Amino acid sequence: DLSITAMRLGTCALMVHHGFDKIQNIDGFSANVVAKFFGFLPGPPQFWTLSAAATQIVGAGMLSVGVFSRPVALSMSATMITAVIFHLLNTGGEAFPLGIPKAHSYNFELAAMYVLVLGYFSVAGAGKYSVDELVLGGELNFYGGLLDKAFNDKEE
Repeated sequence: DLSITAMRLGTCALMVHHGFDKIQNIDGFSANVVAKFFGFLPGPPQFWTLSAAATQIVGAGMLSVGVFSRPVALSMSATMITAVIFHLLNTGGEAFPLGIPKAHSYNFELAAMYVLVLGYFSVAGAGKYSVDELVLGGELNFYGGLLDKAFNDKEE
């Protein structure tokens, strides 16, 4: 349980800077990443830049304390899957898995690692030491209670 908490806190501490980086350079990220590689998305590229930044900043905050962990981790994972796609479109596979890239690191490597770790939290939740467990009585139990109230409460 302590290892899961350490992995969760470490992931969030590392993730948050990626969101701040986007906010500090909205126009650059919007032009060089969103418009260039994802121009098919509806709306202005700045919207998608700010959405990704919010997911990385707010999501990192929420996941770090373990509140609504599964949907938060899933949304963060979707942002990082998009990052993997960007890196693959931008620099290709770089002879993965046995090639040695020029920079000695695959460009998509960090984003792919985030996808794997966040995928774990999307499935397993934040763990024992989280708001979900300690305050809500378990994330799945909390969601189940909401569904019961929404669909099974009948006036008698």
